[in-house]
Amino acid sequence: MKLARTIFVVLVVFILQVTAIHKMAVAGAIPDLLVVVLVALVLQRGPVVAVVIGFILGFLQDLGNASYLGMNALAKSILAYGISRLGSGLLPEHVIYKGILIFAACLLNDVLLLAITTSCSLGEMLYSFFRYSILSAVYSALVGACIYALLELFTRRVVRSRGGY
Repeated sequence: MKLARTIFVVLVVFILQVTAIHKMAVAGAIPDLLVVVLVALVLQRGPVVAVVIGFILGFLQDLGNASYLGMNALAKSILAYGISRLGSGLLPEHVIYKGILIFAACLLNDVLLLAITTSCSLGEMLYSFFRYSILSAVYSALVGACIYALLELFTRRVVRSRGGY
């Protein structure tokens, strides 16, 4: 049941990313919801499972842009491996740290994608990085932190003084 719910959430987020999220653009930058989902799914997983999840999410994103097929799959796989290694017990369970992790993941994702799409042209990479990537990473981190805060708020259990929930 949990796998079906995860697949449903991934598909809904993918559809939102492809169709509606561009309408939320701020100065040309849009949040990368797939990175937010990637962080949520691989944070407490092992590296092998994380890489598979990253590859699947990246491949879904690649289906929207066939000219660079495999680029997002590679970038998301590398990100997933790094997040699973870094996030396994090293980061405290707090919304701010998850937002910082999403920010760093978005920046690394964009650096990997820019290196491929610009053929490592330093001028183009730096222009795109400072023009779009930083704002997009901040935007994604804020959206992700808000989502984590809402999930924490709705899933929090209150323990009574005599035990029980």
